[in-house]
Amino acid sequence: MLKKKAIMIGAGLANMAGAVYLIQEGNWNGKDITFYALDTHGANDGSTASEAAEEYWNKSHPMENTKGFIARGGRMLNYRTYVDLMDLLDRIPSVTEPGMTAAEDTRDFDSKHRTYDKARLLQGGKGIVDGHKLGLNNLDRILLSRLVMMPDNQEEKLDNVTIAEYFEDSPHIFQTNFWYMWETTFAFRTQSSAQELRRYMHQMIYEFTQIEHLVGVNRTRYNQYESIMLPLIKYLEGQGCNFVMNRRVTDFEFKDTPMQDEITVTGLEMENIEQGTVEHVTVDDETVVFFTNGSITDSATLGDFNTPAPENMDYGAASSLWKKACERFYNLGNPDKFFNDRDASEWVSFTLTTKNHILLNEITRITTQVPGNALNSFISTEPITPLGHKDVNMSIVVHHQPHFTTQKANE
Repeated sequence: MLKKKAIMIGAGLANMAGAVYLIQEGNWNGKDITFYALDTHGANDGSTASEAAEEYWNKSHPMENTKGFIARGGRMLNYRTYVDLMDLLDRIPSVTEPGMTAAEDTRDFDSKHRTYDKARLLQGGKGIVDGHKLGLNNLDRILLSRLVMMPDNQEEKLDNVTIAEYFEDSPHIFQTNFWYMWETTFAFRTQSSAQELRRYMHQMIYEFTQIEHLVGVNRTRYNQYESIMLPLIKYLEGQGCNFVMNRRVTDFEFKDTPMQDEITVTGLEMENIEQGTVEHVTVDDETVVFFTNGSITDSATLGDFNTPAPENMDYGAASSLWKKACERFYNLGNPDKFFNDRDASEWVSFTLTTKNHILLNEITRITTQVPGNALNSFISTEPITPLGHKDVNMSIVVHHQPHFTTQKANE
């Protein structure tokens, strides 16, 4: 049967992109597309601390301080890689720059604020480290080349193999500038998957030639919520799409078939997290259901200077729903590979919101560059890893200011 309506589980970038293309390429009516989601931020950067404190994961863990802004991490865009994203943003108007599409807004800002990182790596006692010397030896190069050139039909050889295990014959690579820059650009650790490292190298191959200064990295005018997500939300609302917020979808109902092998959703169970009630939505034959089965911030929690971010042992909203589907259908993957080992997947970030330029001026002095150019990674002066190696113990990003449209003067 030809589908005429859509239900989107989650209001992240992927589902919003799907809705835009259904409307513009499929000639669908926006009123026939409904989103059920916890919030509209998804995994994207950009909110005030007070807003974030009211979101699903944080409501039950109040903080002492909800002032300032949250910038927990954003994507470093590259036009040559993010072709589809730029096509999407060319289809919707900017919400901050009249007369521009969201893509034109980004290109305009980026053309006036080119990225050139003079201080990609720093170390105590040395200052700025010369990052263009990658430090790879011949065995490092051989293993990297084998990884990148491995045919797709052989990738299963990397099942259950960590990056540390793949390079066990050349642990030297973990002491190279290449590794320090690659791990901090793409949030890898030695216990991460070698498969994922291979795929990132395929996707981000352009970064090999520019990783020490990040030339070619393109940035949005403001945080990626206000420069990417908000234009999508406003466009879709203008098209009549329905956004039903504060809903956590907890289970599917599937059509019964003789072999139990036809994936047809007939209903959804969901929790209204504002009212604490359970709701049911019937899915008719004319409706298709879209579900993105993972999120890098699925179980994120928030703390402040005096309140440690609590450990959230929940399996995660998107991942637990994926697991529900896997209990019925054998061929939908294994979410435990991504979400069951917290130590292999969790990461920590923090945001400083200041009311003067003291810290900003010091970072500018030390890195010899103005805000907006940098991903500054600080290498330890002594071993800090289980392998007994030096490693990056912190990275700092100073965004071009203002990063939020609602920043106050001198904030």
